[in-house]
Amino acid sequence: MKRGAVFTIAGGLLCGLVFVGVWKWRGNPDALWHIVSQQCVPDQQQRQNPSPCLEVDLDRGYTLFKDQNGPLHDLLIPVDKVSGIEDPALSRYLLPHYFAQAWRHRNVLSDGLKKPIPDQFVSVAINSRYGRSQNQLHVHIACLNPDVFNTLTQQSAAINEQWRVLPTRLNGHTYAARTLSAADADTLDPLEVLRAYVDARADVMSDYGLLMTPRADGSLLLLTTQLSLTELNLGSAGELQDYRCDLMNQL
Repeated sequence: MKRGAVFTIAGGLLCGLVFVGVWKWRGNPDALWHIVSQQCVPDQQQRQNPSPCLEVDLDRGYTLFKDQNGPLHDLLIPVDKVSGIEDPALSRYLLPHYFAQAWRHRNVLSDGLKKPIPDQFVSVAINSRYGRSQNQLHVHIACLNPDVFNTLTQQSAAINEQWRVLPTRLNGHTYAARTLSAADADTLDPLEVLRAYVDARADVMSDYGLLMTPRADGSLLLLTTQLSLTELNLGSAGELQDYRCDLMNQL
């Protein structure tokens, strides 16, 4: 066997070991579910107090929770047990559109800062099965990383309603992007839009992460990335977010 081939195989094995190590070193993967099911929901039902969550809406099936990772970082978490982006129930129209609900509650960031944050700075994201630390679906609500925001602004004109791979990697990883009109955003679940793309590629949802952020014309931008050993990419779309919202320093 040629030396180059040996190095390629060895490199692939090393990458695989790193991925396995990172994925397994995640702490308690049920921590969020325990907080929601054993604290927030019972407290809301018994005392009309959502603590330690910010809000519990039993009718619409979600909770809002301030994540300890970063001062401006909130999560929307279902009150039902939903494992993550790959959960079959999400594709059977049995559950609410959690991703869209998270976007509707983006003002939770402004509430935390006690200062309005422009919508154009805000994003919502969900990570792949391998790019998350918890086995309860949670949608990250946070600002975009400034470098990502600037790159997307520069490339905005070339993005339309067809999925296309961006010419520039974001955070060192390959992303595909497409737009979603404001009208469609009211009726289509962004996760279903992603699912159609994944199915067309004969892939699986568990490998993908998804991020959504608005554009200046009122439409929404969807960005997806995929698990990739060669890119050391765990499919974590949340990597494009900034939990301090440094974009506010540009105002």
